[in-house]
Amino acid sequence: MYSLATRSEIEPHELEDEAPTLLPVGVELRPDEMRPSIWEYEKGEENAYHRQREQEELYVVLEGTVDVTIEREDDRDVVELRQHDCLVVPPESWRQLRAVEDSTVLVVGSPNVKDDGILEG
Repeated sequence: MYSLATRSEIEPHELEDEAPTLLPVGVELRPDEMRPSIWEYEKGEENAYHRQREQEELYVVLEGTVDVTIEREDDRDVVELRQHDCLVVPPESWRQLRAVEDSTVLVVGSPNVKDDGILEG
């Protein structure tokens, strides 16, 4: 079968003391193999500097522009993503997104692992 949800039907989830606003698409759709969500940023907001245990993550900018800092071993890059740009980051790479302007990003992690993020510190 299939699952269908409309963005306006998804209840936003405010992360404690952290940006962005999270729309948990996966809670509505209940996929087996991936963990999708929509992140809504206001200009200047950033998420926590983190990496994943198992999930690689796909970022698709639906609206706006974000800078993504990606760090692995001794290599550090800042990648600017504009509307419709796509980026995949492997689990072991540290990353952080910062909104250059109000932005909306579709984030899909795979495999579908709950609480897979590791925060710095």
